[in-house]
Amino acid sequence: MPKIIQGVTNVFSVMLIKEQVEYVAAHGFNIKVVCNNAENKKYEGISIVHIPFEREISPYKDVVSLFKLYRYLKSEQPDIINFGTPKAGLIGMIAGYLAGVNQRVYIVRGLRLETAIGLKRSLLMRLEKVACTLSTHVLVISDSLEETLVSQGIVNPKKVVRIGKGSSNGIDLKKFDPTQLDLAKRLDLCMELDIKEEDIVIGYVGRMTRDKGINELIKAFNRLAQTHRDVKLLLVGDYENADPIDEVHVETIRNHARIIHCPYTTEPEYYYSLMDIFAFPTHREGFGNVSIEAQAMGVPVVTFNVTGAKDTVLDGQTGLIAHSIDEFGLFNSIDRLIKHPLLRMRMATTARSFVVDHFDRKTMQEALVDFYRMLKEEGKDDGQVAQNLGA
Repeated sequence: MPKIIQGVTNVFSVMLIKEQVEYVAAHGFNIKVVCNNAENKKYEGISIVHIPFEREISPYKDVVSLFKLYRYLKSEQPDIINFGTPKAGLIGMIAGYLAGVNQRVYIVRGLRLETAIGLKRSLLMRLEKVACTLSTHVLVISDSLEETLVSQGIVNPKKVVRIGKGSSNGIDLKKFDPTQLDLAKRLDLCMELDIKEEDIVIGYVGRMTRDKGINELIKAFNRLAQTHRDVKLLLVGDYENADPIDEVHVETIRNHARIIHCPYTTEPEYYYSLMDIFAFPTHREGFGNVSIEAQAMGVPVVTFNVTGAKDTVLDGQTGLIAHSIDEFGLFNSIDRLIKHPLLRMRMATTARSFVVDHFDRKTMQEALVDFYRMLKEEGKDDGQVAQNLGA
């Protein structure tokens, strides 16, 4: 049975790949996961090994992680490794190369360097180049992410692979289906949040950080609230200290009568169902699952013209790509959709169809298994593999 070692930096990221790992394991592969903090959290049905990856740069600890991963890979002798997230990806590609693993897949889910400046940007650029150079295949999750990697000379285009039209793992179309909701539960949530039928709800789901565009969203909403009396902003997600938004906007979120802030939830589909427009003002992204989740629920999306995010929307058909990456671009696009309800309705219908046609999780997982089978059979870097899977 072919053996795969899959790696992510943090154990909490395992939740995002758990179903994918289980699917691969059920289709003829012996697959194990490595990540940090594995001794503190367990996932039933998945074999997890602890490697002490650090999210931020830490030379001494990173060398320790590299040595431990190298020893683990030498002992396991996997046929394929697949490492994602910046730190695990870098250390995984170095360790895999040193351990003589034949097939080394580096999955790029986004580029932190896009919002970095100065020496930090230069360092992140070099580290990405190292990871891509030592890989045999670079798996990207969007067209524009591939374009950025190639145009900046980070990766050899012959190494690039994309599954379908992109995303990390597609989405569960049964979960994100407005016809499958418990209507009584939805009504209870609507009453709890004091959302009325006449309200126009702008929504956001995700981490509450600067890079996710929360500063711009709050400024745009303040302008919208002055011109539309029935507009409300529904924010779903938690703040993060590592990339905080401006304190003045934290205060606005806390005190504004028409801003509703809810914590992270495992049932975002019910919150999407209350939204009329989904705001996705991220500054950088590999792809953006929340965008296609919202569209699967029949909610048109407004996003910025940035790497990854722009691949999630058919501009003018399932949502709008703002003309400028600032509060004014966001305001103008959302304002247009508020003023044109028939346009929103047409987009809602098209949005659901767009996601069903291109981002079904089962289809994505089948394609990934096919990719692994090709790697096992080929035993070498084959440009034709990238062409076939990227079609």
